[in-house]
Amino acid sequence: MKRNNPLILFILALLILAICSPSAEAQSKIIRKTIKKVVTPQIAPAQPPNTDASAESTVDEPVPPPPEFNTKNPKENRGIFGWGINTDLSGKFLTGNGSLLGLRGNIIFSDPLSIGERIGLAEDAVEFKTGLGVGFGNNFTTVPLFADTVIYLKENSLFGMDPYLGAGLIYNLFGTASGGLGGQLYFGILADFGFEAGKTGFALGYGNYKVADKYSADGIFFAVTQPFTL
Repeated sequence: MKRNNPLILFILALLILAICSPSAEAQSKIIRKTIKKVVTPQIAPAQPPNTDASAESTVDEPVPPPPEFNTKNPKENRGIFGWGINTDLSGKFLTGNGSLLGLRGNIIFSDPLSIGERIGLAEDAVEFKTGLGVGFGNNFTTVPLFADTVIYLKENSLFGMDPYLGAGLIYNLFGTASGGLGGQLYFGILADFGFEAGKTGFALGYGNYKVADKYSADGIFFAVTQPFTL
């Protein structure tokens, strides 16, 4: 019996292996599918937005405005004693033809005719004062009666300050002697020091005090005035 040629057997083995084994492309596809299943994670579906009625009301409901508080207390506005009377207290120093140191208290009356509005100022720009005082001169004392008219000009009209003008009569009731009529003219500014009753006035002017026909003092004076409500 003749032996088979080894070359022929090797060729037959290659053919059988090629027929039985899958192609390289098929193997590559199998490997890729396997890797994709293992490596690729499963993506969870996105949750729908919360449509709860309570959440919508919290977001969309407008925020109410803060409550308004009345900062003006009617009792405080009535004044120190609750009478609602506008007054002021003034201190004065006069020097010139004689000198005088005085103190004065007034009741303030508003303008019933609104003269200030008629001349282009505020409605309450004009006020009237009347009051009593005490003065000590070089050689006399006096208790005068005052009557003034004050005009408050436009606010911030003098380098950011509030100016005013005033004029009045000074009648000596009694003291070293009785009788005697004088007067005064002045210009001032208002300064706000935080007093609830109003701004403080600083005035510079000319004044004349007469006590009968025997004594007098006249010259430039400086005065400080603070309003109060009683």
